[in-house]
Amino acid sequence: MDSDEVLERLHELARPALRLVKSERAGAGSKLGGSPNLPDGVEWPSWKGRSLAFLAQVDLSELPRPIAMEDWPSEGVLYFFYHPDQETWGFDPEDRGSWRVLHAPGQVPPTTRAAPETDAAYPEFSLRFEPIHSVPDVERLGLTSGDTSEETFDRADELKRQPFDGEPQHQMGGYPSPVQSDSMELECQLASNGVYCGGPGLDDPRVPELRGGAGEWKLLLQIDTDDEADIMWGDAGMLYFWIRRADLKRRDFSNVWMILQCG
Repeated sequence: MDSDEVLERLHELARPALRLVKSERAGAGSKLGGSPNLPDGVEWPSWKGRSLAFLAQVDLSELPRPIAMEDWPSEGVLYFFYHPDQETWGFDPEDRGSWRVLHAPGQVPPTTRAAPETDAAYPEFSLRFEPIHSVPDVERLGLTSGDTSEETFDRADELKRQPFDGEPQHQMGGYPSPVQSDSMELECQLASNGVYCGGPGLDDPRVPELRGGAGEWKLLLQIDTDDEADIMWGDAGMLYFWIRRADLKRRDFSNVWMILQCG
């Protein structure tokens, strides 16, 4: 398959997504870093006795509404948390609980809440959202380095990065921008069902039965390494939050799975 054919196929598979852009806009309900506007009565999430770090807050009423994202709630607020020391990567079922996504109904509360432990705070930036066309990674076409040229892979990578204008690839919905393998849906499906994915666990006899459910997972949020926001995932990697389609329709964020990838 030559370069033009590959790029044409990627365009055909494109999905609507939202680019998260850091902004100085005052009054935005959505933010990266800082302190969350948690409602009264919502407990700050913790894991193994350690408070989780607050990452981002998304006021769902601020999101543009691409048709393919219509399953997303149109009101309420999402809050994203992760372990402050990045001790988990998502390939181990035992990692569950080291990240949390909370959904609170209603509008963004007027006041913020400081973290119980202030060493895990990130600088605060307001967020705005831009609709983009998200194209898949070449790996999703089943191509390897021997099937096409290096130039093709470079052009495909440039196509995927193009909507971000050289800025960090913070994104909601669409396809992920994998740093390593582009098989995160399967990893989420297996690890969330108790299969260890960091080694010989893929020989688990449950894998064939579970594999079919991988297609139910969709990207919820992707947070890139961002020097300006003092965010670094491993060695310049990315953090990915995934949710099952049925859970998204039910507004159930209790089973979101997270994966960290880095070079």
